Amino acid sequence: MIELLVEGDIDGFDLDEVTQEVVGLPKSDWQVPYDERVLQQSDAAIRYAFFFHYLDYRRQLLTPAGALPLPGPTSPPEYLKDIVYESPG
Repeated sequence: MIELLVEGDIDGFDLDEVTQEVVGLPKSDWQVPYDERVLQQSDAAIRYAFFFHYLDYRRQLLTPAGALPLPGPTSPPEYLKDIVYESPG
């Protein structure tokens, strides 16, 4: 699970444009957020939680606001414990 806080121009931020490069595949085949949820929202900020099926912690997360390095895996905080990954299919 990835938790992402967007501050500022939240209306111009498209979560469907968040991705991660997959070497050897065209950008149209790169992953996009799965099972995304808005955790918190105000006029100036929005906090999302979402999954990638095959997340590579060594690669940056590419967003409309720029590239973001990913921290290593951690245990989810208590407020995210009820969100469980379910594989499609």
